[in-house]
Amino acid sequence: MKNPILLNFDVEEFDLPLEYGEFISEEEQFEFSLEGLKKILNLLDKYNIKATFFITASFAEHNKPLIKQISNKHEIASHGLKHKNYIYDELEIKESKKIIESIIKKNIFGLRFPRLKKVDFSSLFRLGFKYDSSISPAYMPRRYNYYSEKRKINLKEGIYEVPTSTFPIFRLPFSWLFSRLFGFIYLKLGTLLCLKNPGFVNLYFHSWEFNNLNNFKIPFYIKKNSGWKLHRMLEKYILWCKNRNFSFSTIYDFLSSQRN
Repeated sequence: MKNPILLNFDVEEFDLPLEYGEFISEEEQFEFSLEGLKKILNLLDKYNIKATFFITASFAEHNKPLIKQISNKHEIASHGLKHKNYIYDELEIKESKKIIESIIKKNIFGLRFPRLKKVDFSSLFRLGFKYDSSISPAYMPRRYNYYSEKRKINLKEGIYEVPTSTFPIFRLPFSWLFSRLFGFIYLKLGTLLCLKNPGFVNLYFHSWEFNNLNNFKIPFYIKKNSGWKLHRMLEKYILWCKNRNFSFSTIYDFLSSQRN
């Protein structure tokens, strides 16, 4: 697979306002993420792009017909049982896998844990997962510090660790918030550098980012260039990649191509 772009989306309850002291009901959380998800799907359909969707089991249970429909074209992976669960628990991850598989009637192989927290690779192997994408080899204040981790794919206790993409040397991420903060040129540069080393781009966003965030009491930098502005940038990015004959792939299909 030449110049692979692994475009993926975290689909979860929009619980971000709760972190900043603003109440939002669970139903509103689901509805807000669903609204953004529909915009993403329309864009991917327009350009016939395959992607990976990391979905919480709670969101999947609230939107069973749509999740089943998505699985017919895209890859569905686990984003845990509920997005508010920050500590890895094997029973919860097992339950999330069971719930999602019962909805889509096929096996799932990938996990991204909420907030990119650390996982137990031996546990994932026991549960039948093939890969984890819960690592960003960078430093993000108050979130994580994985600066010393590798940018390439690693095999750990039988599980392929697929890191999200960062710039070399300075290790700046360019997924979700960072693409919106620094713009399209930043996103293109990060893509070109990552295609050279480590040889792939693992780029992710959240479904709720594709909605207008201005009405929420969250930091201004999280709101910046969300909604239609992000939609427009992602469409521009897709066209830029297609014009250069880059290959869009699900994460599992990419890993399968590397093993063959």
